[in-house]
Amino acid sequence: MATQTSHVFHGQENNFLENDCMRRNTDKDPKKQLNQETMNGLGQNPDDGLLVTHVNQTQDLLRLQESKNQSSTSEDSEDWLSSHSLEFEKLTLADLVKQGTAVLEEGSNIMQKIRFPTQTVCHFESKLSEAIELYQQRLQWLTENSNKAFGLIKGAKVGILIDTSAVGSGPQREQFQSDLVSLIDEQLSHKEKLYVLSFGTTTSSLWPDPVEVSASTLQELKLWVKKLQPEGGSNLLQALKKVFTLKELNSLVTIMGSCPDQPSEILSDYIQQATMGRGLFIHVVTYKCDGQLPPAVLKNLAEALGGCYHCYSVETELCASREVDELLAEMQKAQSLLSHIQALRQSSPCEELTCMPKQFQKYQEKETGMMPLIFQISTEIAKGPLTSLLPKPPKHEAPLTIEFPNLDKTSAEWLKVNSLKAKKLSLYQVLAPNAFSPVEEFVPILQKTVSSTIHEKAMVQFEWHDGTVKNIHVDPPLLYEYQKQLSRAVRIFERRIEWLSLASRRIWGTVCEKRVVLLLDISATNSMYIIHIQHSLRLLLEEQLSNKDSFNLIAFGATIESWRPELVPVTHDNLQSAWRWALTLQCGGSRNILSALRKAVEVDFKDKDKHQSQGIYLFTGGIPDQDVSMLCAYMAEACSGCDLQLNVCLFYVGEPQMDSIAPACYASRTDTATAYKEVTRATGGRFHWFGDTGIYESDDISSIISEMEKALNYSQKNIQDGPDREKSPSLKTLKWCPHSGRASASPAAAEPVKERTTAWRRKNKSRDTETSVSLFYTETGNNVGSVYKKYPQGKGIRRIRGSIELPRKDAVCSSQEWVANYGLKKLKMEISRHIGPNCTHQKSAQRSASAKYCSCSAFPSVEIKGVVRHIQWTLREMEAYISRLEKLMRRYVQRLQWLLSGSRRLFGAILESKVCILLDTSGSMGPHLQQVKTELTLLIWEQLRKRCDSFNLLSFAEGLQPWQDSLVDTTDAACHKAMQWVAHLQAQGSTSVLQALLKAFSFHDVQGLYLLTDGKPDTSCSLVLNAVQRLKEERDVRVHTVSLNCTDREAVEFLRKLAAFTGGRYHCPVGEDTLFTIQGLLTKGFIDDQDPPLPPFEGDDLRRLAQEITKARSFLWQAQSFRSQLQRKSSTDPQVTAC
Repeated sequence: MATQTSHVFHGQENNFLENDCMRRNTDKDPKKQLNQETMNGLGQNPDDGLLVTHVNQTQDLLRLQESKNQSSTSEDSEDWLSSHSLEFEKLTLADLVKQGTAVLEEGSNIMQKIRFPTQTVCHFESKLSEAIELYQQRLQWLTENSNKAFGLIKGAKVGILIDTSAVGSGPQREQFQSDLVSLIDEQLSHKEKLYVLSFGTTTSSLWPDPVEVSASTLQELKLWVKKLQPEGGSNLLQALKKVFTLKELNSLVTIMGSCPDQPSEILSDYIQQATMGRGLFIHVVTYKCDGQLPPAVLKNLAEALGGCYHCYSVETELCASREVDELLAEMQKAQSLLSHIQALRQSSPCEELTCMPKQFQKYQEKETGMMPLIFQISTEIAKGPLTSLLPKPPKHEAPLTIEFPNLDKTSAEWLKVNSLKAKKLSLYQVLAPNAFSPVEEFVPILQKTVSSTIHEKAMVQFEWHDGTVKNIHVDPPLLYEYQKQLSRAVRIFERRIEWLSLASRRIWGTVCEKRVVLLLDISATNSMYIIHIQHSLRLLLEEQLSNKDSFNLIAFGATIESWRPELVPVTHDNLQSAWRWALTLQCGGSRNILSALRKAVEVDFKDKDKHQSQGIYLFTGGIPDQDVSMLCAYMAEACSGCDLQLNVCLFYVGEPQMDSIAPACYASRTDTATAYKEVTRATGGRFHWFGDTGIYESDDISSIISEMEKALNYSQKNIQDGPDREKSPSLKTLKWCPHSGRASASPAAAEPVKERTTAWRRKNKSRDTETSVSLFYTETGNNVGSVYKKYPQGKGIRRIRGSIELPRKDAVCSSQEWVANYGLKKLKMEISRHIGPNCTHQKSAQRSASAKYCSCSAFPSVEIKGVVRHIQWTLREMEAYISRLEKLMRRYVQRLQWLLSGSRRLFGAILESKVCILLDTSGSMGPHLQQVKTELTLLIWEQLRKRCDSFNLLSFAEGLQPWQDSLVDTTDAACHKAMQWVAHLQAQGSTSVLQALLKAFSFHDVQGLYLLTDGKPDTSCSLVLNAVQRLKEERDVRVHTVSLNCTDREAVEFLRKLAAFTGGRYHCPVGEDTLFTIQGLLTKGFIDDQDPPLPPFEGDDLRRLAQEITKARSFLWQAQSFRSQLQRKSSTDPQVTAC
């Protein structure tokens, strides 16, 4: 009977599920919806999904209702938008057109205008508003709780990989664990199977295989999360190898806290091969990545795999993901269309709305990218940024939660009490009581000055900070205790850096002054970042300003707007009022920093001479309108004679797009940072530079890092002890001792041995002539004594080459010229120069040696270019060579980074002072044109404005379009006009390279031409080369070529020859993926033998420098190998004592 009842219940449940699916499908039919509304209007109760016909169906109905709600919210934005997009809801422009009535011209079929009933327009507008409200609710849901931290987790059988570097310590660890527990409760609890694994240097999994989701497994997972500890390294490849052995998973979530140890190319290739044929979805999450590189690398990795990428920052509580971007884009479409409809209603306030076809032209072209089929909409409303749609942190507009901070100090003031010198932990302070200068005295009987010597291991010689050498008595227990004190000091420094990187200090640094004025940059280029600016200000007001005496806020764009006319006391009400004022700020105009500074200095700080501890904090995102030298001069004069500093907080917002309003002034990110550092140095202030991925540069942090490096240097000082010093002369004795082993009694009385060569005999004879002896009779008998009047001169000690001189700034020249001045050969750093003579022993003896030592020699040997040579270096000389080579390698890497930064990445370095840029705007350049416009704008301000006397621009396709008829002087006005000209370039037509070159050669005084193209010319390549060769004979003009398509080998060879014929250079930009890989290697230093080789560069400058770097790496590896041999030889050889 029980079994029978069970079957009945299951049958009722299946019937209910079928009825529910049918009801959801039929509800979408508008006719049935209308019939249902009619029935409701007749007094019948609507079916809300909870009607029951049997008492046992209640639990089934409730469970199904819960599953429906969960399924509707757990859909990702792509699936959700497919059923809620404007196109699906029939709310696009085409749907609106279908509801209008076309009015034709009399006597023709030409549409003159379209009429829309007011009711139709109002209904359409109402539906759009509802869609926007729905999108906003969805966006709010995507930016809450676990969705904010980790995004939406797809799949039913999920694997979780957790990078232990994301765990952190202290409050960060608790926050991370809390977010993970929230993820378990809100998302993972609804999955079918789970598998979790943590990885750092090694991997650790909770379960050996995926487990079914249950209350016990979830509780076990939460306890495991609470026990997570941070671990060094991020071996993602090892974790992937382990998880890919599990075939049950259909979704893999990787939570990263730092850049993985392996390059993204290796990871991408491995994942693609391991997941081929499997429906495994990849979800990558970056949780509080501190460096700039990791988010970019991981985002590219996720996009290359076709997966999902999610980025979350704990400090700012902001997240970025594909779901949010897609939803925001759909919201912007709806808002743009709604704005146009509202504008049309205001322009035609009558019962029927009449629109001309031209009124719709721009809108459809902008939204669809196609030429209008019927008509298109255009108004000025949608041109501005839709700041109201930007995602906001939780409780963004709520009142401030004000904290009372401690008395913060700048790092310079903090180090006065906590530095190594302040705590008497400087190495020289510790060694000073046991340090003695060498003693020199005149010995009358010898008629010379004699220096003191060290008895065996009593003391060691140590170079002092002033360059002198002192004898140090080493006390090992004292040095051991000193090492522990240094370790404790370094831990304090690390905690200081961590504290400086948290909360509002990550954005503003430490606000230490008592009287403060904040300058906020609300120029038009920051319009998409107004929420970020407001949130940064909120954190500062809550955390750092409550213990100040007085403050004020000044917002500036083209004009300035002040919260209060002058400084006001810091009170709770004033802080809340300042925050409410900040919420009303709107971006617009240029960046008039000078006016804002004048207002702060001349109004707020008009009595600056009467007060102490005053500071101006400039929060900006780009280069000022005014010249930097003008700002430096003004602020230096304003801050002189008083306690007032200007501190700059720079946030980088990216390059401006060419389809927006051109900025008043343009500079690259590095040039912008350099400009503001000059301004802060002029006033004795501090510079702080941060971005969405972390802190790039901070004076407060740099001073702490400098102190940590000093502590590391003290800890790793290499002091040569007695046996090491004696080893070198002993080895020299072995080297020059005859093979017979006989020793003479005196250098003066030594008889030449017949087996010696003539050269050795001449050398010995010359040494004898340099020795003079004075004889005298002693008091005992006829014994004769002797005194040396002139001692024999031994072989001079090989001097160790001092440090090499390298330029600090990168010279504007070709790599060929730069390597000629600072290459390995020029600096005499080739390893073959530092190896001893060829080995003259028999080859049989070399073959019989088990190690790299000749059987008849005390020196290691090595084969170089087929010749066996001895290593005659001491360990100290080898260390010095390796140190110089590493310094040279770092300088080469810095030069390579310089070549890959800014406008040099696309155009290379501009060498001449009078140049013309030739830009290919043919149809094939369409995909590249937007990037070229941005890079060309950067080139104008970064290179042409700073280093060229005159320039011109010339675009060519089927015809020629010069910017000016001749070269023009490089001024700010000319650069602005050139930017506007660049913004209107379009790609179409063929490629007439020859006509462009002929026109460019005709410009008077031109010295260099820079040709940028993506392929071959339309004419014959040989025809172009012959014509250029004839022009080169008449005028000495160099043609430098830039290729945007390195896959067309025929076009590449043509551009190479064209550059070679005129003495120019060929350049090919590095791809984005390769660039990120190279930047990662170069940031680490690129001196580890595990680092992969540099990619084969196409451009002349990059290829020549990469060749020198590869050669230097080879020398470094050989020298490290030689050092290992010497260390083994030093540890195995017996102690050699003097006879």
